[in-house]
Amino acid sequence: MSSTDIEQVLRRQRLRSLQGGSLLRVGVLVIMIVAMLIADDPARLPAKAVLLGIYALVTLAALLIAFTGGNQFGDDTALMVLGLSDVAAVFGFKLLSPGGYIPLLVMALLPRLVAGELSLRRAGAVLATSLAVFAASLLQDPVIMPRVGAWEVILIVMMYGFVCATAFLMVVFRLRNVDEMATLTASREELLAQTMTASQAERRQISEFIHDGPLQDVLAARRDLASFLKASPDAPLEQALTSLRDASHLLREATFELHPALLEQVGLAAAVDKLVSVAAERSGIAISTDIDYPGPNAIDPILFGVIRELVSNVARHSQARSATVTVAVDRGVARVDVIDDGIGITDDMAARRFAEGHIGLASHRARVQAAGGALTVIDEPTGAHVRVQLPLRASVAPQRVYA
Repeated sequence: MSSTDIEQVLRRQRLRSLQGGSLLRVGVLVIMIVAMLIADDPARLPAKAVLLGIYALVTLAALLIAFTGGNQFGDDTALMVLGLSDVAAVFGFKLLSPGGYIPLLVMALLPRLVAGELSLRRAGAVLATSLAVFAASLLQDPVIMPRVGAWEVILIVMMYGFVCATAFLMVVFRLRNVDEMATLTASREELLAQTMTASQAERRQISEFIHDGPLQDVLAARRDLASFLKASPDAPLEQALTSLRDASHLLREATFELHPALLEQVGLAAAVDKLVSVAAERSGIAISTDIDYPGPNAIDPILFGVIRELVSNVARHSQARSATVTVAVDRGVARVDVIDDGIGITDDMAARRFAEGHIGLASHRARVQAAGGALTVIDEPTGAHVRVQLPLRASVAPQRVYA
């Protein structure tokens, strides 16, 4: 799957499965060690010790993978080897324990090791091998076979097969749950994309209306007035011309903030630079930028919207002398930091502003969270520091997770 959210869910599920299986593997090893120590067959003790020593190394390796490098571990072949090593170790222990019922009970634990899998192919292979090995170990046992009849052997194998089938069904149901989660996540992403598209379209319409309507009227009046003043200078009209220049400037800024053409033409970095320069000129605050953003990406409109809101808040509320806007990407996650040296802001203050009707930042936080990101206010000794983290996205269709 390519969806960031779904991949994160699957990584967490695989890691938990790997960790749970590693802990269960420790339990199986301990049971076999105890069974070896209490068994009355000293001649087989060295062979058992070697077998369990090798299995202990496998168990230790699995623990290290699960609890230190599990997040990066995704080799299905290695996971298959781990599963089959469990079967081989238990089968070998059973061969070295003729007549032993404890090894057979230990074999009953193997399906439980597989139940946490997220791969039907791997679970099916390990469970089928486990069932075949269980039947073979029972049939070749020189002590148990003379004591039981053929129908009893068939019944025992059928019971073990039922346990394996139950474990396989657990994997199927678990994968269905993950698949439904993936579908819901994809639906949420599609709804978010539609909402973003509708919002951008609305902003574009307003921007184009201002540009093609009021701005053109102001520019025409300004041009006519300037032509008239060339022939008949007049102080009050000069003042009016200055007001028209200011109005046209503000209208141009408004059209840019509503729908920056730069965002589509040359990308997020240029659009943010332009936005910051406009805000700095208007507010008198020295606002600098540090942008290392490859782009373009589907999240660009969200990032630009939240940066626009944060920079606007700095200009209107911070009482700062300087501020910085940093944009960077780390491991597929875009991070925006807006820092100023003003009066500062806390989550309580943000909540109070929201209660008073200032919903700008709250609405952008909701949009960022809906896209799988987070907007947090970081405590600083002075000033304010707001951080936005948002995974990069790709427009992909949902895929089923069965494997």
